[in-house]
Amino acid sequence: MNPIPFQVFGINLLVRLMPEPPADVRVHCPKGSPIRYGEVTGRGDGFDEGANAFREMPAIKSVVAFEENPEEIEGHFFYLAGEEHRVIRLDAIILSFPLE
Repeated sequence: MNPIPFQVFGINLLVRLMPEPPADVRVHCPKGSPIRYGEVTGRGDGFDEGANAFREMPAIKSVVAFEENPEEIEGHFFYLAGEEHRVIRLDAIILSFPLE
């Protein structure tokens, strides 16, 4: 897939949601909340608002897992070429790992 021509700022990530969880890693929530997986396609510079602190960001093309409340969607979303993309804050990420 070609890089998406969007710029992401701060401690936000742009992720393409994966229709199926990766075969290698599955995260389970003890409260039973659904876990979503996405591939990082864009990321901010890692500086929080006001540029007071730097936070390490997951690498492009890494897979991230995040918990999603069944009653509300995590982050902002849009569709591109039929695929769902989300802009989510780094704080929502539970786990990040390379796809290979």
